Amino acid sequence: MGKRLLVLHGPNLNLLGEREGREGGRFADLDAALKARAAALGLELTVVQSNHEGVLLDTLHAERSRVEGVVVSPSSLFGSYPLRDALEAIGLPALEVYLEALGERESVVAEACAATLEGEGFDSYLQALERFASGDLTGESSGEDEGDEEAEEAEADEEALEDEVAEEPVGLAKTLGRRGSGAKAPAAAPASGSRKTLGRKVVELAVPPASVKTLGRKSPPAAPSEDVLSRALVRSRISDRLAGRLSPADLATWARSWWTRVQGGAPTETGQRELLEDILQRLTLANIPATRMSETELVDWMTRLEG
Repeated sequence: MGKRLLVLHGPNLNLLGEREGREGGRFADLDAALKARAAALGLELTVVQSNHEGVLLDTLHAERSRVEGVVVSPSSLFGSYPLRDALEAIGLPALEVYLEALGERESVVAEACAATLEGEGFDSYLQALERFASGDLTGESSGEDEGDEEAEEAEADEEALEDEVAEEPVGLAKTLGRRGSGAKAPAAAPASGSRKTLGRKVVELAVPPASVKTLGRKSPPAAPSEDVLSRALVRSRISDRLAGRLSPADLATWARSWWTRVQGGAPTETGQRELLEDILQRLTLANIPATRMSETELVDWMTRLEG
């Protein structure tokens, strides 16, 4: 069974082309063109035309569970707030179409639609059908494609993180959850190790230069270990979420994975197991609307994890 769409025609479109006496440009011709293109694309259409706003609203309500998308041509109802609200309420992807360009008029209905196609005559409708058939409005893709996309996103996040880390000045020491001060190590740093600057005081680190991974000519701070659940690791993931490198769903998935590992005996930072389990539980539920964590709450947790 093909994808099912609802096509709504607004007021006066039933008289399309009659005044002009155009052959091939009447409402019946539009209806035939829609059905032919839908058949070619493997779509099933439910088509409704009405001169009454309430009928269009009732149709949206009645068909909301039987269709997967809406093509709406509001006609003179382009300023209808009830029509906009109904489209938002049913939560289905929608495309707004007009046979002629809106010009200076502003559509309220467009606020509830993914896009507006206008000024192309019948083609405005036909392009809308093709958009739905392509799957880009309903988010359809194969499991393999989703896996590839996730892998590409993960790789892009890693590259972005490496690029950001590579911009840090050579010799900056790793801080607990905060950026380094930006001070460079003295030019005559001894060969025994890198230096860390705290104000004007120079402190020797015991880490030999050979153990520091370099990217190009820069010497980035070491990333938190992925083998042991630590406060630094959790802060790093929250930081990625706040910077937009992780979505709420990605952060929740990562937290759920670590929660399972910890319950199975995975190692945690000494003395911090209870705190880490607490934040993992909160992050696991952070993608659910009722328990979603705000950015302020995420920042507060980063502060608690600085220790």
